[in-house]
Amino acid sequence: MIEMLGVLAIVGILSVGAIAGFQKAMRKHKINKLTEQYTLFIQEYLLKYKGEWARMHRNNGVYIASYLEKLGLPAGWKRVNDTNIIDSMNNRFSPNTGYAGFSHVGFDLLIQVAEANTQNELCRQFISNVILPFKEDIYRMWLYQRSSSKLFWYGTPQCSGNRNCLSNMTFQDIEDFCSSCFAKDENCSIAVYF
Repeated sequence: MIEMLGVLAIVGILSVGAIAGFQKAMRKHKINKLTEQYTLFIQEYLLKYKGEWARMHRNNGVYIASYLEKLGLPAGWKRVNDTNIIDSMNNRFSPNTGYAGFSHVGFDLLIQVAEANTQNELCRQFISNVILPFKEDIYRMWLYQRSSSKLFWYGTPQCSGNRNCLSNMTFQDIEDFCSSCFAKDENCSIAVYF
């Protein structure tokens, strides 16, 4: 009888561990899928039509969520108003043109995942797997927090002088960038313009 209870206890512990491992694997899968969606989205919608977006704003910033919806959003994404799109992990994404300077198209990504460790992981993966591969196309990336901008990083064409260059960004730089906001439970957006 006692041996049976011991066996049941071991099985219970293993089950809890398996569930935790499964949840972690699913979180990683969702983040990987989302970074793939953003990569394709940037490539097929923002960069492919960059010239058209630049002509749209005519010296005034324009939010382009409704236009992007007409082109077709990735699976699980939806436009909630003229300004915002919600991605498959419920993060707010505000695509626009003309706000960061003449002829730039870009977006603000407000990472709204409830768990802080998932926010940090999504931020790290987003920069590593979405932003850095586009460093030749990016004008500037920065963190927008409580009405102030900080931690500016520049794409290769804009990188000169003492600017932080995406081409030189290290894993520690990515960690510092992401933890400067998301570790403090603050409302932050990653702004990226091409």
